[in-house]
Amino acid sequence: MPLYDFRCARDGHVQECLMSYEQSKSAEVICPHCGDAMMKAPSLVAKTATAWHGDWTDGLSNGNGIWSAALGKRVSNKRQEEKELNDKGFVSEKDLGKDFVENYRAKQLKKLEEQDKKADIYNKVLKETGSATKAVEQAFPAKECLDGTIDKIYS
Repeated sequence: MPLYDFRCARDGHVQECLMSYEQSKSAEVICPHCGDAMMKAPSLVAKTATAWHGDWTDGLSNGNGIWSAALGKRVSNKRQEEKELNDKGFVSEKDLGKDFVENYRAKQLKKLEEQDKKADIYNKVLKETGSATKAVEQAFPAKECLDGTIDKIYS
C-alpha cells in the first residue's frame, strides 16, 4: 500500500498515512495539532535505480544537469563528471601536487630556450659558411643525437 501525505491548511503540519488508493480518495484525516481536516498533498514519485532505464543519478540535479567543460557535454552532477573523467584516464588537478602547473611551465620555457639556442647556432653557422650540412653538424652534434639530449630538447 502506498504512503500519502496530508497537510493541514491552518498550521502546515504534514502527516504520512499508509492506505490503499481507494481509501485515499475518501479519507478524512484530522490534524493532531489543531483538529482541522487535513488536505491530501501531492506525492512525489520515487526515483529508483531501475526506473526509467537509466542511472539512478540521471536528472537528479536541476533537470538539465551541469555542463562539464572537460567532457564537453552535460552530466547529471559532479560525481558523474569525476567518474567519467577517471574512466577516461584524466587526472584531477588536486592530485597533481603543489606548483605542478608552474613547474611544468618553467620546464617548457627551458626547453624553448634550448631550442632557440640550437636554432641560433644553426643560423649563425649557416650564415658564416653557407653550408646547411656544417650548420646541422654544429647545432646538432652526433654525440647529443645519440645520447638523447636532442630528443629531450625537442620532445
